Amino acid sequence: MAMFGMKKTKPSEGSELVLAYLEDAQRVRATLLLVDHRGREVPATFVSVMDDKVIVAPQGALTVDKGGEINLLFIQEGLRFKAPTRLLEAKPGSATLEVPSSIALAERRKKPRARLNPREGATVTVLTGLFDGVGMNGTIENISETGICVRVDRAMDVKTQRKMHMGANMLQVGQPLMLIKMVKLPKCPTLELGGTVAWLDASQGVLLGIAFEPGKEGMLGSVRSLVASRAGAIPTSVPPKARRQSEANREEEQEKYTPKPTAKKEPEPAPKVEPEPVAEAAPPPPEPPAVAVPASAPEPIPEPPPVDDRSQALLRVKKRARGLLLAMPAGSERDALATFLSSDGYGRVLCAATLTELLEHVGRPGIHLILVDGGVAELQSLALASFLRSSLDDAMPKVVLAEDSVDAELVLGAQEVGVAQILVKPYDLDLEFRRMLEGHLGIG
Repeated sequence: MAMFGMKKTKPSEGSELVLAYLEDAQRVRATLLLVDHRGREVPATFVSVMDDKVIVAPQGALTVDKGGEINLLFIQEGLRFKAPTRLLEAKPGSATLEVPSSIALAERRKKPRARLNPREGATVTVLTGLFDGVGMNGTIENISETGICVRVDRAMDVKTQRKMHMGANMLQVGQPLMLIKMVKLPKCPTLELGGTVAWLDASQGVLLGIAFEPGKEGMLGSVRSLVASRAGAIPTSVPPKARRQSEANREEEQEKYTPKPTAKKEPEPAPKVEPEPVAEAAPPPPEPPAVAVPASAPEPIPEPPPVDDRSQALLRVKKRARGLLLAMPAGSERDALATFLSSDGYGRVLCAATLTELLEHVGRPGIHLILVDGGVAELQSLALASFLRSSLDDAMPKVVLAEDSVDAELVLGAQEVGVAQILVKPYDLDLEFRRMLEGHLGIG
């Protein structure tokens, strides 16, 4: 059909949404499962995502023949996705798959859930019986109105008080739980209720899923408020997402739309005109002597603003891998700073106005610098930096303090808690500010 000018369809055409999610999943190293038609799961990791194929590294043997159907299950941005594909080639330690033609939500949740930071200290005690059975204690990882996910720290036999080996056979799915006691939930009282075992995973530690007993909605009003403050509603379809433009394509686009300088035309020489003979005139009268006028000082020529002559493409690549956290009250100043940093190319610019938001952000990987400008509602300035040092210790990222004034006491305190720099306010969002951040991030 080439005679009619029809374009040959590429294998990846129409799969931009799929590629956008797969590329982001590879970038953040999302958990991936390869599931065959019989439901057998093999953990894997993304190696490469291209327009015509996807390469993964299975962590076990695949039971799918070449050309066989296989599903990609992965969690991205708090949602569970499923993408059907086919196996193109299998080698020891790697597998090549077709780019999936579609992607769908594979959520098992009925209600939204809120993630809890371990530093918030929310724990749970679980008993299958008061005088016998199994007792467990652990940290709450996430919670919803219908259940919780617990990372089990200890397990014991209630009758003998002996420590139990933690494994997948401790509890059975559907087993009733007589007591579930949750303490130190943010802005919630101590809660006690019953439930059942929803699932148990012992692949990386022991994770226990618990479903609350029905009919306790009135008791869980505080949990409903907690979840509403941290999580939105579960979407009914795959949210839209655009692919990240590669650096090479960006450079090509910039060159395409940048006007090229035109060659400067030399002015044509004026035609030579022969002077006409002029009659001699009387000599002009002598001019009066010139009066000396004091010469005024020449006006200073303003210096041009500094120009950043470094490789912008390389800087953008480095900045895309860096994450910044702004500990500032909400307002126009924070919005302006966040917009400036995002437009400057940083991959993640997060904001925190409360201690809970701050703990939630620093508990995740990918934060390389914290700018404390006013701090959070509970802690400000040097007190917040000291809290970060005591909480994170050696894992604390670079911290920059923005202060209205600086004295000896502030400098000594900042040195003691490991502050990288004290920035005097007001500060300009200019080249000097950008280079200061780049220096602390090691990308200058």
